[in-house]
Amino acid sequence: MTALSTLSALPSSYAVRLTNQMLISATGEQTDSYLHGQLTVNINDLDKHQVRICAHCDNKGKTWSVPYVARFNDGVVLISNKDAGAHSLAQLNKYGVFSKVDIIDASEAYHHYFISEALANSLCKSFFDSLPDSPMSSVSSANGLLFKTPYTQAGFYALITAEHAEAWEEKMAEAVEAIYGQAVFDAILIDNLIPTLSESGVNEYIPQMLNVQAVEGIDFDKGCYMGQEVVARTRFLGKNKRAAYSFTLNHATSVAPGETLEKQLGENWRRAGNIIATAKLQAETWLMAVLSNDTKETDCHRLAENPDITCYPNTQPYNIEQNPSNIIKKRK
Repeated sequence: MTALSTLSALPSSYAVRLTNQMLISATGEQTDSYLHGQLTVNINDLDKHQVRICAHCDNKGKTWSVPYVARFNDGVVLISNKDAGAHSLAQLNKYGVFSKVDIIDASEAYHHYFISEALANSLCKSFFDSLPDSPMSSVSSANGLLFKTPYTQAGFYALITAEHAEAWEEKMAEAVEAIYGQAVFDAILIDNLIPTLSESGVNEYIPQMLNVQAVEGIDFDKGCYMGQEVVARTRFLGKNKRAAYSFTLNHATSVAPGETLEKQLGENWRRAGNIIATAKLQAETWLMAVLSNDTKETDCHRLAENPDITCYPNTQPYNIEQNPSNIIKKRK
């Protein structure tokens, strides 16, 4: 696979072969009602061509995973990384025994890819009848599922069946300028501040601390679901004081999720928060961390485990606040 120096060096035509993704499949007559009671978005209203980001929480509102959720093959699928997805799978099966729903790890049956918009027309036409025309919309076929992502790096997430993956790989190799590994996709997620949890961050944060509300991943007007009381109370009482931020280091260095960031206060440093996701490229390192939600771009931070490395938060790509009056109007 091709190595990438920095995210800004991405060519117009490229693909990313994803090897750290997990696919959870839910089928059965009570799939919608069961998942509606488990996830932060309204599954009953989920359109067959719609994809949502959501959170899956425990009864205290702590987040197991932040997956994409979509309808596919007469069921519903959740797409996340392996760390967080493994916890969600276990928890969904724990309570799923009381409903008519079958929940399985379908990861082995599909291959995952992220492809640039420039590549999509030439690559996808042999596998799908059309391309999704708006962010977070999807199309499907016997070959798999394809949805358009909302990232700055315009592209599509492709879920290809294992039996058609070889043909996909052949066409991809013919059409693309470069094929990258998982780290490039991880960097794209961090750059766009798409909530992502590694093992150390699982079951540690409520969704608003991960900015899930900012990517339309919480429907505050839906019925009861696991952790709703905490999520709703945190929103309507304004109790959340944390948020996710991204950082870019202008060199390649090894940083592990779970490591601590410290914030400079005058001549002193104090603990600011923990890193929840990382991505290392050839000449650049991306970090996502949960910090105080009043953190400014001018606030200097450093790695507690490597204090010579300092960094500043990137500009957030969205507003982490939500207009209370709009939420109240939507409540049913």
